[in-house]
Amino acid sequence: MIVNEPKNICIVDDDDDFVEFLCQFLNARGLEAKGFGSAEALLKSDKLSAFDFFILDLGLPGIDGVDLIPLIRQHSPAGILVISGRMGADAFNSALTAGADMFVNKPVRFDQVYNAIASVCRRMTMRSDRSASWALDGRRAQFVSPTGSVVDLTAIELMILQRLCADTTTPVSRQDLAEAAGLVQSADDRNLDSAIFRLRRKIESVTDQPSPLKTLHGFGYQVTQAVEVVVKPDAV
Repeated sequence: MIVNEPKNICIVDDDDDFVEFLCQFLNARGLEAKGFGSAEALLKSDKLSAFDFFILDLGLPGIDGVDLIPLIRQHSPAGILVISGRMGADAFNSALTAGADMFVNKPVRFDQVYNAIASVCRRMTMRSDRSASWALDGRRAQFVSPTGSVVDLTAIELMILQRLCADTTTPVSRQDLAEAAGLVQSADDRNLDSAIFRLRRKIESVTDQPSPLKTLHGFGYQVTQAVEVVVKPDAV
């Protein structure tokens, strides 16, 4: 039994047999699964927001699975499980950095897929059940963790977080984030990326918790947890 089981599952894989039989397996267990042979087929269907769980391959024809993940994340907080024959730490890190919730290597049994879906849904339920949230205090230039740990922010770090936390459901492009923080971008985006890297390190060091800042591969950044924003008095 899957806690808060997904109602509609999307499978994107160019292995037709894998998609067909996995759909049959999941449908037989009461889950509604639909398959697509490519990212383009999914995007052209205009049904992206209809799914609450995605199972993706990385080695897709056309738009790669790593590039598809942030496209999904722009429209949906759904669970994303990557099942791929692409091996190695680079594939694993690329998938999770892009926004996937779990990575499983092929070959894989269908019961393992079912258990992986259950695991991702369990994690998502645990996250949504947490009543405490992060807080961004613009008056004191502080970022406060759900457990009360306080991160003192530089002026640039505060501007970065204010832009990201203005709407945590929407990713922010590198260009928009750099402009909001007053950063002059280099050709390879290193100024912004370095600032984000230092901010992540500071948050994790001070709070002893994973940073809620997530990189969206090829696009920008997003805060992935709820944040209560306390603005400066002159911003009211």
